[in-house]
Amino acid sequence: MKRVAAWACIALLAVVGVAPGVNAEEAQQDPIVVTLTGISPVSLGESDTLTVSGRIANTGLSDLTTVSVRLTLSASPLADRRAIRQASRGEAPPDSVPLYDTAIAVTDLLAPGITEEFRISVPTVNLPVVTPGVYVVGAEVVGSGPAGFVILGSDQVLIPYVPADIAPIGITWLWPMATWPGQAPDGVLQGDLIPREISDGGRLHAILDVGTTSPGVSWVVDPQLLQVVDDMSDGYLVEKGGEIRPGTAAQAAADWQERMRATLGPREADGSRDNARVRPLLALPYADIDADAVARAGLDSDVTRAATSAGPLVREEVGRDANGTIAWPAGGHLDPVALDLLASAGVSAVVVRERAVPLAVDPGYTPTGHTDISSAAGTVRALILDSGLLAALTMPQASQSQILAARQRFLAEMAYVALDGGPTGRTLVAAAGSTRWDPNPRLLRALLASLRSTAWTRLVPVDQLLAAPATTEVRTVAPYDEKSRSRELGGAYMERIVTAGTSLDSLRGVVANPLSITTPVNAALLRAESSAWRTRPKAGTSLVEVTQQTIDADIGQLYVVPREAITLSGDRGLVPVTVANDFDQPVVIGVSLQGNPSARLDAAPVSDIRIEPGRKASLEVDVRIVGSEPLPVSVQLIDAEGRAYGEPIVVELRTTAYARAALWFAIAAAALLVILVVFDIVRRARSRQGKVPA
Repeated sequence: MKRVAAWACIALLAVVGVAPGVNAEEAQQDPIVVTLTGISPVSLGESDTLTVSGRIANTGLSDLTTVSVRLTLSASPLADRRAIRQASRGEAPPDSVPLYDTAIAVTDLLAPGITEEFRISVPTVNLPVVTPGVYVVGAEVVGSGPAGFVILGSDQVLIPYVPADIAPIGITWLWPMATWPGQAPDGVLQGDLIPREISDGGRLHAILDVGTTSPGVSWVVDPQLLQVVDDMSDGYLVEKGGEIRPGTAAQAAADWQERMRATLGPREADGSRDNARVRPLLALPYADIDADAVARAGLDSDVTRAATSAGPLVREEVGRDANGTIAWPAGGHLDPVALDLLASAGVSAVVVRERAVPLAVDPGYTPTGHTDISSAAGTVRALILDSGLLAALTMPQASQSQILAARQRFLAEMAYVALDGGPTGRTLVAAAGSTRWDPNPRLLRALLASLRSTAWTRLVPVDQLLAAPATTEVRTVAPYDEKSRSRELGGAYMERIVTAGTSLDSLRGVVANPLSITTPVNAALLRAESSAWRTRPKAGTSLVEVTQQTIDADIGQLYVVPREAITLSGDRGLVPVTVANDFDQPVVIGVSLQGNPSARLDAAPVSDIRIEPGRKASLEVDVRIVGSEPLPVSVQLIDAEGRAYGEPIVVELRTTAYARAALWFAIAAAALLVILVVFDIVRRARSRQGKVPA
């Protein structure tokens, strides 16, 4: 009866209004900002008392008098999740009405620039809420100003009303930890971003600090992050502004690593650890590789290596096995070719957006947050990010009021699903859109506390969701379109990585033990293939350049010693070549000579030249030269398969064979000329003798 009476009162007062004859434009002449800063409880129950707090600020130029605040409430639950989205953007529901009985006086005079706080409490039983659902509660300020007695301003927030008998809705909340992997092959950090992120006040420090207190969240970790922190913990170098200097966050790295292992590591045998149970843990492929772009560039082996190395690295750094390896494409959608490669390398799950796997038929409720998709290597479990929870986690979080709005949006989305009439036992997947999310720790704490305090929500570890039976709802796989491809690491960028990889391949073919050289470079190339560089392409390009310079420097340790022009005494001869090995291990190399133009030089390559560490080898290449002009010749080192190694040097070949031939030709011509002259003289003499009379 109280609620019926309240509705009657509201209806009557809504007709009366506040100031007849005052239009909205006039009311805006007295600007006032209303900011909600708190609401309790986070979700209404039948026996709760709703408390709304906030502040009002006169941002205008005129005094405001007789200022009071009252609550407003939507007359019915929001109809759908689209309405939740609209309300979270500040759009008032059309059926929102003031609750006049909740009005409280704030101040008799609110001068310009002055701020006042307010707090209103009302039992749920006195609120006109009957039907469970998501409502919009607001605070409306009224008072007198130059335009008369008007509504001066308002603010609103979402509030669920969920009875106690509602079955809980599950939530698997993924907490990724990844960074921008700017680390050169020699271990030098490219800038101080990673040190800042793991230090006190940094992004990754805050995520780990908050997550330690909640065993129910599911961690998704890039093994590259764990590896670089381990490298930093006993000292490291940083390149910044062209200078390399010692890093100053080694202790911060050691502290972060210790906290990470205490949180994610195995349970101690004596039960002494703070973590009462082993936390859900998934590994990302190394450096959160942009599998779409890398596969498109033809670097299939890199995708495989990033996926297969993830598990062992996590085991090494954390002290236990992860619950699996999961791909998290940056665009929320994975190219089928990349999916096949990842699945073949042992990736068992992938995080996608709803648009990547749309429902074939709308079931009339929100389905559970997973489905199975096919790949060349079998079925892969797709974890589908709930779009409403994703939107809540990516709302502005800078102020207390923004954190309140984001928290209530998150709970409102969950409450709507819990009440939408769908089957029980469903689980939604919550996460920010990026593995490098930057949440406000105050929002994380507020959400975790809210989930603990609401009986109709429960945190579900990700391993349970991965092991859950297949769903009955049918989903299709949306095509991987041009828009998605345009967001990948660019073609020109990937071509530079391909070039670097080709250069590295030549090293493998000549040194006796290539792993000591190629392993750190390969790791750097994988880091250069990270999806992180989609948002910081210049930093990614810088890493590629540094890696290429390292490869070039390594290749340059085996080279042909330059020399002056070489002169052959004939059209055939031996060309001396000296090869120096500055590596600390033996090499096997070959030499090939190429004339310019090539038709003027005939030279067979020389192979299987073994050179000990720090030594030089001299050899002679049998050649035949055509023509008398000097010939530029490229001297190129080659590996066992005949592929070019490093850059060639150019020497000039000369020959004296044609000069001698010309000399003999001239002598022969002169002799012939003499013979002809003598012959002509003799002929003439005989002719004169024949003409003398007898």
